Amino acid sequence: MEEKIGGFVPLDLAFTNDRGEKILLRQLVDRPTLLVPVYYNCPTGCIMELANTADAIRRSKHKVGSFRAISLSFDATETASMAAAVRSNFTQMLGKDFPNDAWAFLTGDQRAIEQLTTSIGFSYQKKEDGTFAHPSTMVVLAQDGRIIKYVYGTFLSGDVDLALAEAAKGEPASSIRRFLDFCLPANPIQARQVLDALKWGSLVLLVAGGIGLVFLLRRKPSDQSRFDQ
Repeated sequence: MEEKIGGFVPLDLAFTNDRGEKILLRQLVDRPTLLVPVYYNCPTGCIMELANTADAIRRSKHKVGSFRAISLSFDATETASMAAAVRSNFTQMLGKDFPNDAWAFLTGDQRAIEQLTTSIGFSYQKKEDGTFAHPSTMVVLAQDGRIIKYVYGTFLSGDVDLALAEAAKGEPASSIRRFLDFCLPANPIQARQVLDALKWGSLVLLVAGGIGLVFLLRRKPSDQSRFDQ
């Protein structure tokens, strides 16, 4: 992720909704909007992203209809029928009173996908087995398409509600960095390589922090007085 808080997404891009209809992004982003890049044929993390999005919507204290959610497939080979199948699995978690147009499931061509993902700083990589490695994130937009905040981790309802309140004001804010998760390839060897890299990186930071703490605790009082001077 390369955060682009305060920037704008291109609202004139055309995508296809789960009913096979062409729709401009500006027709959807007319109120605070939760944008979640996924791909519908994902065997791993995207399922959890969509489930977490549904849970955050269900638990939200904001009035139903006061915001939208958009799930965008960044796989240009995916179809509207695939989006419709996925939609039915997750919108049923929200109850019968949830408006049909409040959560859009989109597909698109490669050009439109690349323009939108580039505008939000979202990168992904296709693997030989057809799966994608990509970060798991939610991008919160104001009604004019301004990027307000990024939400990482499990999309906790409190975090999402705070981001929606800031989006309603149109005021860009610092992102909520609980944990930057990744949707890993289905190949277990590739997944292990990524996890190992994250594990060793965390270990290095932990050791460095521990050394710094020991140094501070062992510092003599005379050192402190010298610093105070």
